[in-house]
Amino acid sequence: MVGSGALNSKMILSQQALRNGFLNMSADNTAIHEFVHLIDKADGEVDGIPEYLIPKSLVEPWIKEMHKTIREIRMGESDIREYAGTNEAEFFAVVSEYFFKKPALLQEDHPKLYRMLDHIYGGAEES
Repeated sequence: MVGSGALNSKMILSQQALRNGFLNMSADNTAIHEFVHLIDKADGEVDGIPEYLIPKSLVEPWIKEMHKTIREIRMGESDIREYAGTNEAEFFAVVSEYFFKKPALLQEDHPKLYRMLDHIYGGAEES
């Protein structure tokens, strides 16, 4: 979990969840997920838009792609984990898990999301 109040900017994980996230072969990873919430929260809002990382030119395309993909998830038309359809913050955390754990699969199945996340996390220029 990501803390608030006295635990603001802190992440609390169970040792088992931490180990399981890196030992399993699925895209799920609690440590990555919760850390991404901290990244998202760094600008004051947990809203799926990591303002410290995302170039201003990518904010609008990111929001459009995020909402499009959330709609697809909610309609059962996506292979992205259903929890990503909860809201924008959970979407960003879940697709980040996917990006770091299964990058080739994300690139193959969701090339636009992959390119955007690659740019957000410091990879190649967005084209």
